[in-house]
Amino acid sequence: MRHFSSQLICLLLLIACTAQAQEPASADDFSQRGISRFEEHDFEGAIADFTKAIELNGHELEYCYYFRGMALYRRGRIDEAIADISKAITLKQHPRFYADRGSLLGQRGDLDGATADLNKAIELEPKFAKAYGDRGIVHLMRGEDADAESDFRKCFELDKTLEFQFKAAANQLKQQAILRAEHRTPADVEIINFSWTETAGRSPNVNSPPPPSVYNMPVRKAGIGALEDPTAKTEPGPKLPPFDPVSPAPSASRPSARGVDQKFTALIKNTGSKTITTVQWGYFFVPQDGQDSVAYVFTTKIDIPPGKEKNLRDQIQSVVLPANQSKAPSAHNRALFRERVVILRLEYADGTSWHSSGK
Repeated sequence: MRHFSSQLICLLLLIACTAQAQEPASADDFSQRGISRFEEHDFEGAIADFTKAIELNGHELEYCYYFRGMALYRRGRIDEAIADISKAITLKQHPRFYADRGSLLGQRGDLDGATADLNKAIELEPKFAKAYGDRGIVHLMRGEDADAESDFRKCFELDKTLEFQFKAAANQLKQQAILRAEHRTPADVEIINFSWTETAGRSPNVNSPPPPSVYNMPVRKAGIGALEDPTAKTEPGPKLPPFDPVSPAPSASRPSARGVDQKFTALIKNTGSKTITTVQWGYFFVPQDGQDSVAYVFTTKIDIPPGKEKNLRDQIQSVVLPANQSKAPSAHNRALFRERVVILRLEYADGTSWHSSGK
């Protein structure tokens, strides 16, 4: 019995020594464990470890402040997150720091600050594709559509893989804008009929990242300071949707999804006296149960002389529809929605234009 007790004591001592050896001892140990916790979405643990690394005055404190800021963001503490990333910027002029602070400022409604930070990120790294995309989103929020399109083109030229994400985010912003606005009916256009169809599209990658992230970078390489080149295409770290301070952590399993192509048509007649050259129009789905409406916005270049009828046609390719999603309009739940077409903007051959809303 005495021999057994000695063995047990030795085993307990060995376990205690091993646990003590694994416990961080230096600032760098705390920062490395903070990164591990961040990757595992243990944001409170990451905040505690980066705080300890900062208290111990570790190396490369700019990255400790940056990662702690992003962890704070994931916990919904956006003001503290902005403050931490600002501290990181005072220590190092890194393009990713500016880009991510710009995204957070945009979420806070400071569009001037967001634009300034994203401009700085691009100045520091002219091939930083995501910074162009994020700046395009801010331009859309400011109503600067032409500048937004220019930034999106540059973003997609530099990194084609970002195109789906930013187009989805841009379409969502446009949809929200037209759903909020009050719309007048043009006096010189008659909507005769409209329809939409749905066909199977290419299979989407359901594990692809959500729309453009505020944080999108590898976090573990050679150390906490090993931030990758923002232009490099590497395996990404944790993702965050744009301007969303309380986004849930990515799930290990996602619902099954299917890809569809949706085609929209509206037959309109020019009842006025001027030739129409461009029509911006929205196809609205209004749920019968009174929930939020859904709208798709299209711009069609066309030539419609006075008294003539023509079809407006457009499509959305490979929309990702979760198999269990009943709120999104589809061929299977069409009866749940009332459909209508709204003319949003008209441009005429003489250079004049008409808008459905003052906004």
